[in-house]
Amino acid sequence: MASLPMVAALPITQPECPENCGGVSIPYPFGIGSGCYLDPSYEIICNSSLTPPKPFLRSFNLEVEEITLKAYFYSSNEESQRITVKTPVQRTCGIQTASISSLDFGGTPYWFTGTDNVLLVGGCGSSVVMRNRSNAILGGCSSLCDESIHDKYFSSCVGIGCCKITLMESGSLDLYRLDVLNFLTGSHNCTSTKLVSETYMNKFYVDPSDPYQFSAVPTVLGWMVANSTGINMPWAGDNKRYCLKYNYTAKMEEGFICFCKEGYHGNPYIPYGCQVSDNCKRCKPGSCLQIRPDSFVCNGEFDFTWGIAVIVVGSVIGLVLVCSGNIYVCFRKRKLILMKEKFFQQNGGLLLKQQLALYGDKESTRIFKVIELKAATKNYSKENILGKGGFGTVYKGIISNQQIVAIKKSKISSQSQVEQFINEVVILTQINHRNVVKLLGCCLETEVPLLVYEYVSNGNLFEHIHEKGDATWLSWENCLRIATEAANAIAYLHSAASIPIIHRDIKSSNILLDDNFTAKISDFGASRLVPIDQSQVTTLVQGTFGYLDPEYFQTNHLTDKSDVYSFGVVLLELLTRRKPLLWGTGVEDGNLAAYFLHSVRNNQLFDIVEPRFIKEATQKQLTMFAKLAEQCLSVKGEDRPSMKEVAKELEELKTKPVNHPRAELDCDENRILSNELKGLCNVPCRKGSEASRLFTMEKDIILEMSSPR
Repeated sequence: MASLPMVAALPITQPECPENCGGVSIPYPFGIGSGCYLDPSYEIICNSSLTPPKPFLRSFNLEVEEITLKAYFYSSNEESQRITVKTPVQRTCGIQTASISSLDFGGTPYWFTGTDNVLLVGGCGSSVVMRNRSNAILGGCSSLCDESIHDKYFSSCVGIGCCKITLMESGSLDLYRLDVLNFLTGSHNCTSTKLVSETYMNKFYVDPSDPYQFSAVPTVLGWMVANSTGINMPWAGDNKRYCLKYNYTAKMEEGFICFCKEGYHGNPYIPYGCQVSDNCKRCKPGSCLQIRPDSFVCNGEFDFTWGIAVIVVGSVIGLVLVCSGNIYVCFRKRKLILMKEKFFQQNGGLLLKQQLALYGDKESTRIFKVIELKAATKNYSKENILGKGGFGTVYKGIISNQQIVAIKKSKISSQSQVEQFINEVVILTQINHRNVVKLLGCCLETEVPLLVYEYVSNGNLFEHIHEKGDATWLSWENCLRIATEAANAIAYLHSAASIPIIHRDIKSSNILLDDNFTAKISDFGASRLVPIDQSQVTTLVQGTFGYLDPEYFQTNHLTDKSDVYSFGVVLLELLTRRKPLLWGTGVEDGNLAAYFLHSVRNNQLFDIVEPRFIKEATQKQLTMFAKLAEQCLSVKGEDRPSMKEVAKELEELKTKPVNHPRAELDCDENRILSNELKGLCNVPCRKGSEASRLFTMEKDIILEMSSPR
């Protein structure tokens, strides 16, 4: 066993090179001045004209806040080998779409680390999508607010005045791009974006009324030594090498990272930079012995008595751990029982039982045990996930009577609305309509109540329209039938239910299809009950962009006409086979509703209709269908028909005979249809210029919706 000398102070730089600038350590391969850095990529400029002096990474002119080396071999990934720099805050202002790019670290030894940074978006009426170099989406978020929102929401960054994108990708993110959409005017008309270190994230939430509050923020970069620098993987103790054989380990990637083995610490990038760790400090000079490549003891201490002491102490510790484990298991079981009882009371379990006894359907409504739903979903296995949405995750499950069900696990819960939640559950159990998914019961033994619905086996309408190219069953006749079934169900919710229900999230993915392709309205996570003596309720905006009612978006006043607007977008999906958001398709408007209004205004309806329908339906049927969709999409809710009127018109349209080829239409009917098409998007009793201004306003407001939820 060899005795290793102690080193009083470990060097971190090349000889005679500055070790810090303004209190920031500058370890090699970084350096200040000629001959002190590995190559120009690692050159640091110390600006001594500032007080205190500040270091800058010369190749990108970025202020450096910290440089760290990898701690040792067993630290995960490239943990600790980071450089924290200040990157500029980027801003876009006004009603516009913009595409902006980050600094480009391609071909350099640096990259943005996804595990250490968060993208913060500040602004009102802002939507941002983040992409990597190959244009794949990394994430997105939207930030909404109005003048009445309290400042406390800005500092929490939960989507009101501020939102954030948490990155899942690391190691290869040398560039990112941001698609930014600003869609509000007034005092909050700028969007600021910044990639900021998670450590400092809370300090850089921005009040959207002051987008220029910060000019730069700390951002964490990963770094390594590139092969192109000429440094080899050294396996001999040559003083010209940068890493030493006996007390370093190196990891090969595109470049490589050096680190000291366990038992050593220091800078592995300089000769003999890794030295014996602190466990030798207690030894007398010259008595620190290496008994294994990574283990050291003081001379004379490793004897039989020491070994016996280690065994005795280890046995006692083991016995204590076993006893503690048993006590912990018993305590945890008891705690789980108490928690289930607490959640049951907290979620209104007694109130629900009382309400069901008075008003609900006691025969078909159950209060499930949490253990039963865990077993039904195989402990909420990923394999059982049917879908995810803004309000929760839906799992497929098989309950004790072998019935297949859908179990919805919500994302959030508000304890102040327990009584309202119970009332909604009771109301939903009373809904009895063949085109509405039936609520079977709920579980209140979890922190967030679980809802159990009937299982609908054939997916949703969105999948069949947009994702299944072989959906040959989706003929004109079936499209009309599905639209009619869905309209009847929504009309039932609005008027025939004991208390009117506004769904608030009507979209094609919430229209499920059973084995016979019968439509069923689902997902009442955003729904609101409307008191019988009121025609509207005031609430924070919720829904899905692309389907969201522009009047509701601007006023926060929710009415049954908000569902009518969303259903109008579904009619367009059926008619055109296009998605509600058209980003990346080459369509300028970016939004199906605006694109539709533009097309029919220019007498181009049949250019956007699904070609199959032109063969299967008459021009008159297609025109009437388009007129109905246009009425549903009126900007003002009072100009839209009720869902009962929509359902009636679809029923009438469904019963009209189909005269097949279009060529059979006589001249008079062609003239009438031409006039009807020209009438689409015209406004009664308005001059041409005024109608044009209204169309422009409709288009602008609709375009405000064109960002993902």
